[in-house]
Amino acid sequence: MRRRVDLVVAAALFLATFLAMLLTERAIGFTRDESFYFYAADLYTPWFFGLWGALVHGRLLDWFSDANLQRHFWYNTEHPILMKSLFGLSHWLFTEKLSLLRPAAGYRAPAWAVSGMISALLYLFGLELGRQSPEPSEGRGRIVGLLAAALFWLAPRHLYHGHLACFDMPITGLWLLVVYAYWRGFSSRRWAALSGVAYGLALATKLNSFFYPAALLFHWAVAIAPRAFREGRWRGVARSLPAQWGFMAAIGPVIFLLHWPWLWPHPIERIGAYLAFHAQHVNYPWYYLGTLLREPPFPLAYVVVVTALTIPISLFVPIALGTLRALARLPRRGEGRLGSLPALLLANGLMPILLISWPTVPHFGGIKHWMPGLPYLSLFGAEALISAAATLAVWLRRPALERPLLAGLSALCLAPALVGCVHIEGYGECFYNELAGGEAGAAQLGMQRQYWSNDVSGVLPWLNENAPPRARVYFHEVTVGSYQAYRLNGMLRPDIQYVQGPQQADLVPYQYMQEFRDQEYQVWNAFGTNRPADGLYLDESPNITVYRRPGT
Repeated sequence: MRRRVDLVVAAALFLATFLAMLLTERAIGFTRDESFYFYAADLYTPWFFGLWGALVHGRLLDWFSDANLQRHFWYNTEHPILMKSLFGLSHWLFTEKLSLLRPAAGYRAPAWAVSGMISALLYLFGLELGRQSPEPSEGRGRIVGLLAAALFWLAPRHLYHGHLACFDMPITGLWLLVVYAYWRGFSSRRWAALSGVAYGLALATKLNSFFYPAALLFHWAVAIAPRAFREGRWRGVARSLPAQWGFMAAIGPVIFLLHWPWLWPHPIERIGAYLAFHAQHVNYPWYYLGTLLREPPFPLAYVVVVTALTIPISLFVPIALGTLRALARLPRRGEGRLGSLPALLLANGLMPILLISWPTVPHFGGIKHWMPGLPYLSLFGAEALISAAATLAVWLRRPALERPLLAGLSALCLAPALVGCVHIEGYGECFYNELAGGEAGAAQLGMQRQYWSNDVSGVLPWLNENAPPRARVYFHEVTVGSYQAYRLNGMLRPDIQYVQGPQQADLVPYQYMQEFRDQEYQVWNAFGTNRPADGLYLDESPNITVYRRPGT
């Protein structure tokens, strides 16, 4: 009965997260990357629907020919196609056929489903922590899981990324699924096999999945292998190798290869090209503490500093203290038969942070590149809140106050973060916390305050109302695909035209980023004025500045 209740709670968290994304997605503008994935999804979807027609008409081999695969899958080969295919199929079903969602929401819905899965898995991980604690308690585990989900999602940048038809939140969710199946696989052959399936889905989502198994290796090396060696020497170590590794090695690559038809005619050559693209990935300029980072080596403290400045301080404190507490307690917990669950969570929480911290790894995109580690660390933040409430109750000599104290501490941590989510509205990638001084403080610190060009949505109402008929607009970093998406979703007047530079433009919504300062000067020279007509200002700091050519 308890197991059924917990599954119902997990399902409710999934649904609540999905609905939260659905009800708030209109505030989120279209990112540069989303515009690429919308287009890719529209290219891929007809191939899947054409399979049946090809089979019926006896042209199945032609449908799998290299020429036909190239025709459908030539675009955006630097990323696997699982999520892009789901974006396209979802758009076809919920927008084109059922007319239930606006076009953007149709594409984004699969990402919301993965976001819901994250909430459900955090709850289930909380249950596992409750069972693995020195004094097993399912009640404590439930509170850990619920608090961890709240700690993760009330970070405005996490909430923002959860809305997008991109890959950062999906890889966060799918790697969380891998780790959950991996943990359950120590005591269940079925879960061990499912860890291989989950790993295949992670490989089919984003390149990160090639690196994250190092965290599983580390967990085995520190939590399982030493005890196995003491009990059975090298033979014991060999027997302690997790069966999950075999399933991941056997099933994962198969799913990766099967899910991507473009690879089939020349798998070695095209997988090599996919890996080579990322091995030689461009270093986008990124503003950090007054320095425009262009080439490695990048600052070693970058990830920690950016995390400390962008997660609400009321969430960062329990997460940081909980993580340090878990690290300190790890040696005293000893090694269990199945290995330490906190060790597994710590390894996977810290692995993305350590990976991006490496000085030669490109540093751009903010917290999204190490976001896959934050769900695990949120679990430790939840445990820290529970322990703090228990300690306070003991200190006050009032054990009965433990639950009210936990409720108060939780509200004290979560309420300011919720206010931050509401305050930043749809511009979550711009959020900076109290330590940074908010968005205005981040501007003074010399921090990157936006990217991906989606903040232009904040000035579209002004453009719709004030732009002359058939106005020519240079949208700066906004791609043609995003411009078309704004028109398609009724956010931009259909007569407004897209032009390639300020010389041809009547209006320019310039996006303030340090690497583009020279382009603002070009607008001033082309228009003969540096006086803005409108703008998007967050805490009085400019993110978008609209310039209007005099006389238009």
